[in-house]
Amino acid sequence: MGQGFSNNYDLCFCGVVAISNGTTLPGAPPGRESGDEEECIGGKFCNVMDDNAFKQPEQPRTHPERQQSHSKSSAGATHSRNQGPVIALRQKSFHSSRSSSRVSIFGAEQAQSKYCFKRCVYRQSQQPDAKVFLPFWFYTYCCQLALTISFMLFGFIASSILLVQSGSLQEVTIPYTADLLEKEFSLDVDLEGDVFLYYDLNFWANHRSYVESKDSRVIYSFLSVSVCTNADTREWARFRRGNDTRFIQLIEDAPGDALVPCGLISMSLFTDNFTFHRSTSDGWERIATDSSDITLPYDDKVFGKLKRPETGESHLYIEKSGQRIETWLTEDVFPFWQVWHRTPVSPHVRNLWAVIKGGLKRGTYKVTFLENSGIWHEWDVDQKYLILASRNSWLGSKGALTAAGGLCLSLGILEAIALATMLIVPRLRCLPNSSPSVQPEVYHPDDSRGVQYG
Repeated sequence: MGQGFSNNYDLCFCGVVAISNGTTLPGAPPGRESGDEEECIGGKFCNVMDDNAFKQPEQPRTHPERQQSHSKSSAGATHSRNQGPVIALRQKSFHSSRSSSRVSIFGAEQAQSKYCFKRCVYRQSQQPDAKVFLPFWFYTYCCQLALTISFMLFGFIASSILLVQSGSLQEVTIPYTADLLEKEFSLDVDLEGDVFLYYDLNFWANHRSYVESKDSRVIYSFLSVSVCTNADTREWARFRRGNDTRFIQLIEDAPGDALVPCGLISMSLFTDNFTFHRSTSDGWERIATDSSDITLPYDDKVFGKLKRPETGESHLYIEKSGQRIETWLTEDVFPFWQVWHRTPVSPHVRNLWAVIKGGLKRGTYKVTFLENSGIWHEWDVDQKYLILASRNSWLGSKGALTAAGGLCLSLGILEAIALATMLIVPRLRCLPNSSPSVQPEVYHPDDSRGVQYG
């Protein structure tokens, strides 16, 4: 019987019952029919070995020679079906190995798809090997040292230029309150060129409810909210600016009963008016101010809905749905309204009011307040400012140059601290033979193990 078995079944400790002539061998249970059957005599040990003992090892699907030899052995087993117990055992083993090979192939396909998914996830989560090492060069010690020195020098040089340029610009600030009628001031230096006259206020001009309270009928608003709630009638205007006689007069002189433009921005229009005088040997000489060119070039497009008054008329108007709607804006008020309608990004408001041509010499001057609205005191703006400034340089105004110069100086100081730290503190070096603690899984389709760690 040992000669009939192949080498693949030499280690099995099971007894085989094969009846080829109708007799029952000892050990067969009663009542079982005779035929080509096998029974394990090993009991418990055989139950453990039953799944793997008579299973032929799975052959790789990629070798056609092994598949051909396997098909030949299957044909030989079928041809000698009735050649005794050994042939019957081989036939039974062939059927069991064939079924087990199907299960193994199905399991291998599942494993292959499983590890294919893991491999794809790993490739997506990991960066490929770098082919250009220039980005890594920026993290080296020498490159970081050179960049730190470069930014430090840039910060110091830029701050020096900006602060020197800011110091060359001259500004004179004139504070005043609502109870003043005139105020004298002096200039210690000459303001050459054209002198710009600004008014300066501190109130919440960038608040959302204030910025959105504007009339969409007179301006072009793109993706912005424009509402006039609680600021759309003349009654609301009288309520909000009751003691401002000049503004109320503008509202009352407008034709019709509507309030156009409406909104809090229009109702809070800055209406103070000034005149300037220079002290001479003959008395006070008036200085001419020009407010005709205080708007920006694109303001005509932004406020393009407003039409200039025709001959014999004084108020601007708009056309909507074929109807003409009169506004309370006049030709002399319209430039100030355009400047005021550009709300700032901060609570600090600084708008251009007029330009003094020819500059101002050093000496004593006087400003007379033709209109000094007290409504700002009710709105918690106790002090207002007039600012005389020389023409800005191509880099910006005095305040902008000072802010930019301070920022560049701070950058230079921070880079100097970083440079000192890099020179004093020793460099940290990585371990020479470091390797990742977790290696990626690599699937080999020709390997029955399925997964290898490399």
